Amino acid sequence: MTDADVHLVAQPRIDTVVTEFHTESRRLRSDFAGMAWIGDEPDGETGMMGPNYRRRDVDSQLFLPDTHWYDVDSLDDVEVQLAVGLVQVPGTDRGTQGLVGAIAEPEVDFFEHPGGLDGVGLCLSLHGEIWSNVGLSYRITVLCRPEALVRKGETAQSDDES
Repeated sequence: MTDADVHLVAQPRIDTVVTEFHTESRRLRSDFAGMAWIGDEPDGETGMMGPNYRRRDVDSQLFLPDTHWYDVDSLDDVEVQLAVGLVQVPGTDRGTQGLVGAIAEPEVDFFEHPGGLDGVGLCLSLHGEIWSNVGLSYRITVLCRPEALVRKGETAQSDDES
């Protein structure tokens, strides 16, 4: 059995400063969203993924393309929420829906910068097994003290900005 490739494509990140209801303290709220293409990437013209039906393991830990970098010591009261949803299952040559497999409990964690720079960033972990190419949408919300931010993450670029 082979491993499935996972490709993250970020949507524009939204950063706001909000007031926590119970304590009235200021919090930085960052909403990260995008797509995780598992297996093959979609065709640029049609947006569809091919019906590549073979059993593949999914075992990926990927930094979000637009992750902020945080001071780990300032994340003692951080709140993180993750939501994912299946977006696409390609059809078969017979016009039926293909087999999916399973992605078990996606997780988000903070990991040290891979290049040794200061701060920890967000990694999306996906584990499971697939039998066809799939797309998952993800949305991650982080609430933390504003001073926890060491360095802003890069912003997602549209095709017009490339």
